[in-house]
Amino acid sequence: MIKQYAIIFMVTYIGEIISKLIDFPIPGPVIGMLILFILLERKLISLDLIEKGATTILLNLAIFFIPPGVAIISALDMLHGNILKIVVTMILTTIITLVTTGLTVQYLINRREK
Repeated sequence: MIKQYAIIFMVTYIGEIISKLIDFPIPGPVIGMLILFILLERKLISLDLIEKGATTILLNLAIFFIPPGVAIISALDMLHGNILKIVVTMILTTIITLVTTGLTVQYLINRREK
């Protein structure tokens, strides 16, 4: 399991390095997960190398949200005047995410059927 975690976190760290080096607006972990996806898609690493580790991380994903949640609670006084903006932003981004996901899935289904 440690080897699997090491592979996942190493790829994520490489994404972080790339993000810092080229001053890219996409967060490093996102770049790392894209790299991991490409490695898996191109079969440069097999799914067996990371599957159990990734599953364990996903099952315990809530733990990763505790520090940001505590930070938000400690910064509530700063957020107080911007609650409406935050709620509107959350609603709009949720709608955008749902529409984008739906269109992507529909495109992939149509592509598979052809």
